[in-house]
Amino acid sequence: MNNEPVAWMYKDEENAMVAFRRDTLPFDAIPLYTHPAKTLTDEEIANTWDDVRKDATLKSSMKDIQDFARAILKKAQEK
Repeated sequence: MNNEPVAWMYKDEENAMVAFRRDTLPFDAIPLYTHPAKTLTDEEIANTWDDVRKDATLKSSMKDIQDFARAILKKAQEK
């Protein structure tokens, strides 16, 4: 995968524009890049749940769900 821009953005006081061709915007347009999606396997998700559940209360609470979501995001970012 090459690390080349897929589009460019330009913004001034009055306008904001995005273009897929560099030559259609002013010279100081900002390049925009993509990145591959970071995913987890089912096993990694299950293991993360097991880790979070050790500290969770007997009844699932919103805090437990948020802790699990944060743990999943952190694990994916480590990849």
